Parts: sequence; structure tokens; C-alpha cells
Amino acid sequence: MNKLPYVLSALSLCAAVSFAQTITPTRVGPVSQYGQLMAGKNSAGEGRIYGSCSGAVDGAEVQVKGMSLYWSLLPDALEFWSLDGVTSMVNDMNIQLIRASMATGTEDWWGTWNGSRVYGYATDPTTQKSFVNAVVEAAIQNDIYVIIDWHSHEAQNQTESAEAFFSEMAQKWGSYDNVIFEIYNEPTDISWATIKTYADQIIAAIRQYSDNLILVGNRSWDQYPNEAIGNEVTDSGNNSAYTLHYYAMSHCVSGTNSWGGNCEGENGLEAIKAGLPIFISEWGTGTSDGGGTPGESENQEWQDFADQYKISWANWSASKISEGTAAFSSSATATSLQYTTSGTLVKSYLASNPTTYAKCSDATGIPSAKNSNSKLELLFANRIVQLNGSSRPSIHLYDLQGHSLMSSQTNSLSLKDLPAGVYIVKAMDGNQSLMKTIQIAK
Repeated sequence: MNKLPYVLSALSLCAAVSFAQTITPTRVGPVSQYGQLMAGKNSAGEGRIYGSCSGAVDGAEVQVKGMSLYWSLLPDALEFWSLDGVTSMVNDMNIQLIRASMATGTEDWWGTWNGSRVYGYATDPTTQKSFVNAVVEAAIQNDIYVIIDWHSHEAQNQTESAEAFFSEMAQKWGSYDNVIFEIYNEPTDISWATIKTYADQIIAAIRQYSDNLILVGNRSWDQYPNEAIGNEVTDSGNNSAYTLHYYAMSHCVSGTNSWGGNCEGENGLEAIKAGLPIFISEWGTGTSDGGGTPGESENQEWQDFADQYKISWANWSASKISEGTAAFSSSATATSLQYTTSGTLVKSYLASNPTTYAKCSDATGIPSAKNSNSKLELLFANRIVQLNGSSRPSIHLYDLQGHSLMSSQTNSLSLKDLPAGVYIVKAMDGNQSLMKTIQIAK
């Protein structure tokens, strides 16, 4: 029997399932200049974030700053979950990063969107995924980074849903250097062992499709990234960072806090000194309940800390919610941003971001990591798939229905234990990819 039509059909199906549509940026932004964000260490052994363009080289650390969208539930937030909203923040606030904080549970805050109530992912996954996809597309068009955030305080009880969600998001968007996965927003006061068990499972699901940066939360609303020292998450891609959240009027940078424990900044610094990259995926100018009046000295101390250790950040929140930490006033729209006291302060910090960027090859004089291998070669012999010419290899194997079977983040993948049959191999190096149909004989 001639299997070629069946194989071609399966190949088309695999491509449809596994790969997002091609989106072309409308500008040259930070993603073109830095490439994929990567967890690494500097020469002193301190945790830092780097870009794939220049690699983990002292002086080439990447710090990106931007905004976090409010939970995807209320109109005063959802208006900015759009191409218009993201583009306005790029043009008017100079953001390099946007965080899509998706509601994950059965939340129903009686808000309305397009004439209907909005529920969390557990109740209405289709609508919530549509919100996230719109923001990711907007970020790619604007050439900025985007965090896909499982915005939960109880993700360890949502493992099955989170695994399905991140598998789909990694499959759809994981080949874009823009995308960062935040797998657990803010755990409550639970053990690191519980968080790690959850994280290891979600990371494994993402790594089937993407080697992009993954952000991992920690105990007490991301106040203790140091508890991961010596017991880090299991990540085949070696590309995970740990989150630190703060609200400037509730949390301190150095010394001890009001109840005698180490300041939150001290916990972050301990993790950094131990070699763990830190990412401030959420911070506010006021108090931890979202209110309060921003204090300039307290906020500046945190900014100095982030700048000293090249810590990337996203400010809470890009919304016109009636909270002190909301960046926009009630008169703001997605196409006309009007600022609160908090928003004005945050905008002044974002002014330090570059206003122009150069594509990686233009900025360094050498091709970027994702374009440096003009010839990828995918070979199959003796039940081993071999990818040649790749500096960032990723190999994935699918059956003819497009189901993922196994993967490798190295240049080879052994298929010795697979039964005879026809399979599809996808190999990647950054955004470059090759596909090959192979047959294993009996």
C-alpha cells in the first residue's frame, strides 16, 4: 500500500496541531535584539537572565521592564487585553514586556465583557484562552516579550488543568522567542516540596514543545525564592527562573521586616548569590492589597535593587481598576492612556528602557544564535535521530495523528524502544525548524 498520501496528511495535521501561525513583527524591538531569554550565571556565580543573541557573557545580561495586565475578569482590565492596549503601552509607556495574568479557577466577579459575564479558566477555558492568545499575538507584532501567567494561588490543586493549558500554549506559541511561561503566580503558605512537585510536572509538559524561559513561584506569594536553593526544579531545558513579588509600601529590600524576618529583598538576594536567576513578574507601587499611596523613596529603593542585579520586572497593574496600584485612570481607553499617580511613577521608570533596537546581527556584528546555523541537517540511522548544525537543539517525535511521543533537548534522540511504524520528527534550533517522516522497520 502506498503510504505517501496518509503520511502527507498526517504531516499537515502535525503542523496544524504543533505550530502557531507565522506572525511578523511590525517593528524592531527587544526580542529581535536579545532573542530568547535564558537563565544563566555570571562569572561570580550569581543568577542572571541573558539573551540567546549574545549568550551568558558578563556585561550582556538582559533586563526587561514592562506591565502586568490585571486578572482577565473585569471590563476595566480586559479592555487592555488587546492589540490596541498593548500597542498603546509600547508607544506611550515604552514597555518591553507584557504579562497576561489569566484567571484559572471558577472565578466570577460579576463583571461583563461584550454583554456577558466572564468566568475563570475552569469554567470557561475557551474564552480565557482567547484573551491570552490575543495578548500573545499583540506582543509578537510589537516585538516585545510576553508572560503567559497561570494566575492562581492554588495551582497545586489545578495540576491537570494547568498541564493541559501549558501544553497547548507551548505547542501553539513555544517556538516564538517572545514567550515566557509563568506556571504558578503566587502560592500561599505551602511547602517548597509541594510547589516543586507541581512545577516539575508542568515544566515537563512545556518541554515537550518549547525550550523557552519558565518562571516558578514560591511560598507566601513569591516571597521566598531562596527556599529553592539546592533543590531546584527539574528542567530538561535548564531554562527556569524563580519569581519574587513585592509591593513597595508593604515589603522591604534590606534588613528585617516588621515581624523580625528577613526582608523580601534579602530572600531574593540570597537566591541570586546562590546562582538562581530571579524575575520580578509582579510588583506594585503601593501596599500588598493593591491600595496605598506610592512612596517615592520606598519605590526607588526597590528600583535600585532591581537595576543593580539586572532583574526584569512587570508592574501591577495595566488596568483602570479602582485600586491604588492601577496604572490608568477611569478616563483611560485602550487607545488613549490616562495615568494615575502610580502609573505616572511607573512610566518614569520605564523611560529608562531603550527607545530603539537593532536586530541581533546588526547589534553584535555576528549572526544571532537562531540564525547562525544556515544549514540544519536532520539524519536518521540505526534508530537514532541526529540534528547537525544546531547550537540550541530540540527534537520532538510524533505519531501520524500528531500526538507527541518523546523529545530531547540535545542533538540526538534514541528511538530504540519504539515499535515498528511510521513517525514524524520535528527538529528546532530557535525558530528554525525541520520536519522529516521516518520509518522504523521490524
